[in-house]
Amino acid sequence: MADFHRYSSRTHTAEDLVRLVSACLGAAFTERQSDYRGVYRVTDLDGVRVEVQGHDPM
Repeated sequence: MADFHRYSSRTHTAEDLVRLVSACLGAAFTERQSDYRGVYRVTDLDGVRVEVQGHDPM
């Protein structure tokens, strides 16, 4: 069963978050493109999928 958690940041961009998480956890993110979601980054940490997606302000 999948378990999802969503967090947001008003002070960091998606690129900042990828850089911070990579530095803390030693994770290498891959950039992906989706017609539905746009550009997002993904990594796998011991079977846990971590995704970072930017927010498009309305």
